[in-house]
Amino acid sequence: PKQKAYKALILDRDGVTLILHVASNAGASSSIFEMGEHRQLWPEVSFTHDISVESTTLTTLVSTQSIDLGKDAALILDTQGSELLVLKGAMDLLHHFKYVKTEVADFDSYVGCCKLTELLPFMKQHGFQEARRDAFMTSPGIGTYYDILFRQAKRSSSGQP
Repeated sequence: PKQKAYKALILDRDGVTLILHVASNAGASSSIFEMGEHRQLWPEVSFTHDISVESTTLTTLVSTQSIDLGKDAALILDTQGSELLVLKGAMDLLHHFKYVKTEVADFDSYVGCCKLTELLPFMKQHGFQEARRDAFMTSPGIGTYYDILFRQAKRSSSGQP
C-alpha cells in the first residue's frame, strides 16, 4: 500500500525516443539494447515486438510526480543493461539513497549494456561502497550475473555524502 508504480523509460536524458524490445518471457528480458550473450544463456527468450518510448530521467520523474524519497531511501535497479544510464540520470538524487541494489553482468548480456567493470568505479566515485555481491547465474565461458548491494559510504547530517 505504500508503493506506487510509474510507467516510464528511465535513462540518463529526457525526451529521447527509443525502441524498447519486448521479450517473450512476459516482458522480463525487455530492453532498449539488442540481446548479446543473453541468447546463449536463455535461448528460449526472444524479442516479440518493439514499441517506441520517450525517455525521462529519475530526477525528472521524482520532480514532476512530487515523489518524496524520504529518509534512508533505497534504489533497486533491474533494467536489462541500462542500469548505469539510470544512475547517470539520477546523479542529483544519489545522495538521497542510503542503498542502491542493482543487477549487473560481467559480460555483454545485451549489446552495449552496463557491465560490472563500469558500475563499480561509478558507484565508488559517487560515494557508495559495495556491501554485498551475490552471483545468481554463472555460465562457463560467458560470465556471471550478480545482484550487488551498495551502501552510501558517508552521510553528513544533511544527508549529503
